[in-house]
Amino acid sequence: MARFYHLNFLIIRRKNDKIIDMSIKNIITIPNKILSQKSEKIQSIDADVKKIITELIETANAQTNPEAAGLAAPQIGYNKKIILVRDFKMLPNSEKMLITNIIMINPRIISESKEIETDWESCLSIPYMYGKVSRHYSIKVTYLDEKGVEKKIKARDFQARVIQHEIDHLNGILFDSKIIGKLITETEYNKIIDAEHE
Repeated sequence: MARFYHLNFLIIRRKNDKIIDMSIKNIITIPNKILSQKSEKIQSIDADVKKIITELIETANAQTNPEAAGLAAPQIGYNKKIILVRDFKMLPNSEKMLITNIIMINPRIISESKEIETDWESCLSIPYMYGKVSRHYSIKVTYLDEKGVEKKIKARDFQARVIQHEIDHLNGILFDSKIIGKLITETEYNKIIDAEHE
């Protein structure tokens, strides 16, 4: 899927001689109640929806430490059924990463594998905390793209995990309610990962 931008909705303001991109939103974190609410289905892709899409893209692109694997509309203040999922692919014969932003409107999982995989997850709305979560290894998802065209994709492994995580956000569910074991800090997580690679 091609990466896309909505520059017509990009608003830039100057403040104290600094350029501020007003389409980059602050990530909402716990215990904000919006994160536990169910999102509303999108009925039409109007200017307001396009604005949310732009803000999701620009906000996700702005996240660097850590980078965003995905982002849901409630995380930037909108109880609307829109998620962004980022597809990461290494370019051939290069150390550079190609990142594709995929917008999913009214996403719905229509089938899921029996195979379950348990792995580490984190969330920008629960910053610097990690936990192990079991997810379906592969899923089929139906959704509308940013133009209102119905799409279906089959996702597996990491991408499937990200989609399931983001759809949970639309249902008011955070990953910490699904963890196996306990929630750990970033420092604890880094020690575990370092030990596994020794």
